[in-house]
Amino acid sequence: MEKSLKMILASSLTFTTFLTIPMIDSNNLVKASENQIVSQMTTVDVLNEMEKLKVNYSMYLVGNESINQNPLLDSKINSVHNTANTRLSAFLAPEDRETSLFKNLPLGENDTNLSNSYLYLYQMAVAAKTYKRPDLSGVNFYENQETIHKVIEGLDWLYRNYFENQEKGYYGNWYSWEIGMPMNITKTLLLLEDEIRNVKPELIDTYVKSMDLYLRNGKDGDIDLNSRFYTGANLADIATNRIIQGALIGNEERVSKAVDNILTVFKTIDPNQLINGNTDGFYEDGSFIQHHRVAYTGSYGKVLLNRIIQTMKILDDSQYNPKEVLVPTVKEWVYKGFSPVIFEGYMMEIVKGRALSRTGTGYQDVTSIVEAMVDLSNYLGAEESKALKSHIKYIADSSKGKLSSGSFISYDTIIRFNQIMEDSGLEAKNGLEESSHFAFNLMDKTVHLRDSYAFAFSRSSDRISKYEYMSGENLRPWFLGDGAYYLYLSGRDQTKQFGANYFATINPYKLPGTTVPVEERKTIPELYGGKLFYENTTHPLNFYASSTSQNDYVYFPVGTNIFSGGVKLGNYGVSGIQLGDEIGYKDKQDGLLPENFVVYKNTEANKSAFMFDDEIVLLGSGIQDQLGREVISTIDNRMFEANETSTIVGGTYDGQSLTDPVNGEYNLKWMNFNTNAEGTQVGYYFPETASITVSKETVTESLRKIRTSNPDTKVTKNFFTLGLDHGKNPQNASYAYVILPNFNVNQTEEYAKSPSIQVLSNTEDVHAVENTKLGMKGFNFFGDKKKTVSNVTSYNQASILVKYEGDIITIAVSDPTFKLDKMKLEIEVPNPTVIAASEGVKTSVSSKKALIHIDSIHSNGKSFEIKLKMMEKHGQ
Repeated sequence: MEKSLKMILASSLTFTTFLTIPMIDSNNLVKASENQIVSQMTTVDVLNEMEKLKVNYSMYLVGNESINQNPLLDSKINSVHNTANTRLSAFLAPEDRETSLFKNLPLGENDTNLSNSYLYLYQMAVAAKTYKRPDLSGVNFYENQETIHKVIEGLDWLYRNYFENQEKGYYGNWYSWEIGMPMNITKTLLLLEDEIRNVKPELIDTYVKSMDLYLRNGKDGDIDLNSRFYTGANLADIATNRIIQGALIGNEERVSKAVDNILTVFKTIDPNQLINGNTDGFYEDGSFIQHHRVAYTGSYGKVLLNRIIQTMKILDDSQYNPKEVLVPTVKEWVYKGFSPVIFEGYMMEIVKGRALSRTGTGYQDVTSIVEAMVDLSNYLGAEESKALKSHIKYIADSSKGKLSSGSFISYDTIIRFNQIMEDSGLEAKNGLEESSHFAFNLMDKTVHLRDSYAFAFSRSSDRISKYEYMSGENLRPWFLGDGAYYLYLSGRDQTKQFGANYFATINPYKLPGTTVPVEERKTIPELYGGKLFYENTTHPLNFYASSTSQNDYVYFPVGTNIFSGGVKLGNYGVSGIQLGDEIGYKDKQDGLLPENFVVYKNTEANKSAFMFDDEIVLLGSGIQDQLGREVISTIDNRMFEANETSTIVGGTYDGQSLTDPVNGEYNLKWMNFNTNAEGTQVGYYFPETASITVSKETVTESLRKIRTSNPDTKVTKNFFTLGLDHGKNPQNASYAYVILPNFNVNQTEEYAKSPSIQVLSNTEDVHAVENTKLGMKGFNFFGDKKKTVSNVTSYNQASILVKYEGDIITIAVSDPTFKLDKMKLEIEVPNPTVIAASEGVKTSVSSKKALIHIDSIHSNGKSFEIKLKMMEKHGQ
């Protein structure tokens, strides 16, 4: 890049820069320092810093001659050049163009086609700057001047015809114009900077100015941190683009501002003290939210993680590198936010938003996270680096999907990953405890981990969306946030159990854990004549594609319920939700929505999950329907391959033995399901008599059923379904069942004879369960009046866990509503004394009980703990 450096030097002045250096306090919270370090930089200093950034990013994107000699990269490098060859074959000569730069990509009305045109040019530029050993077979475009000329000419042609004029542009998705296209444009300008300045020197400046103009609400392209569009991963994307753009035009102030902007992403979101109204980012409990209210660790979260690591590599060895801030924060994200939602190398469904309808998610999602982990390990101290590398090796070794480093972006990272995997002295070790529980209450999700299974429980509330639908993705989402659960069993290729195939073929009204009215609902395109959104610009709410009203009522609507939370005590937990309607149903009844806007009403129910070691207990009560419809609850709905042989065995309360029962209703006491494949064995115990519906069916559906842009590929899957039909217009119906992961037939039958679980209460007001083996009791108090169950009294809504160990009692309490300023409960204990209590807890004791007061205002669903010692041992 020597030529471009000289050209910039010739026209540069002396710069004064003001860098804001963030600090980390004792809680690892990122805060902007009030002190500014002012440095006087000469012209040469500035240009040297700019050059570092460009060289760093270029090496990240294409490696260099030394790195690319490594045989580990041969496949990756061949792929790069083969892709460029495909793009070149579709590249149209100037005389053959009408409205396309590439074959079959007509321009002028389709933003996706324009985005892909820039992507194709970038892919050609990457090949032109990716060194390939001469001895490697196949095409080689390294430093191919004809290819470079085509890219530059293509950039110029697209700019003049389709990008320069903002009045003609900006159709389709805003993301294309403000993030997607600028990302590939900026990278292409970087890689071919010297050649562009020789052939068309004004092109870089004009592109940067135009990209600035596309940024909304900004002045001279500055990022508007008050914009609802510029948050989380989106903000990181834009800021990274601006860092490189600033380096390209020698604008140090632009770089400095972009670095400051990207650092705001690191601030832990406090819902009680929002900055610029922003709710997107990481929260204290490890939750990650994007789109204001969507649990999104597995999609936007991974994008943010990779963008931040990429930024760290860009800023390496420069004065801008704030690694003292970034490294400990990102390390916390990895262990507290990302790793808990990965099971044996697979990303869980509950944190994917609308991306769960895309093919290829799951194992592929984790590949990009592992790439970021590898890069992060280079910035840690020796012991922490070794621990993270062991964790990386564990994820890769335990994955049933091949973790291929070939999809990594950085060539250097591919080499480092393979070094980790080939290091015989490095133990593959889970960085999390094998038995862990994560109450992600700030995004209404719960994850319960054991060495042989993972249980993920999805909730929603007036804070967190019931689901995300957008852009024709996730077309049948209605009950995803209504207590749906996912049971991942060890040894299973999870794509045979979940993923896009699962959502395409499963009955959307029979998601495991849900209670729904029997009715037919229509997708957004079906409702509104094929449109992917609802449109009504004459209504006061002004519905259009990216409007706030579209977000609130179509894309990611919240519920009307406030009870959605849970409590954590060690590695155990209780979670609960009181079902509510989508906010659109309520607002239409109140006359706030257009007459032709379609809304659906949910049924009512209280639902709980009690999570122990061998058992997961699910209770439901207060099940009723205001519209008098038939209501069904789904106990489980296990998908398995069409070529797998299933075995279904069970027993009824009247002593009947069932083997492969025909579809029908049975008074089950227990049941076991498995196939001839690994990781499919599940037992069920029913502590209360009920008519359980058992069915098995084969389903064939198109992947396009859940996403309009999916291929129209037919998928055939088998389903084993357990359910309950509560009948029409049920009045306070209920259910209770115990899931026994990995139990075989004999173990399930024996458990049913002598269960460790006792249901203490399953009423409209209280759910309570005791695990006699563990000496634990769990409670969800749904009512706001005083209620007593099994020696525990709550004066308000609460989630509670109590553990008895000899003469020690540990109590954990959480506000599942996020609304309570104070909480009060009593526990009957003989002659208790207080050993310890969380901050905000006050306890008074008498000879028979402990009275506990909790200052729960702004506690955001966190668990408060109280430890008591009693004079007499607890006995039942």
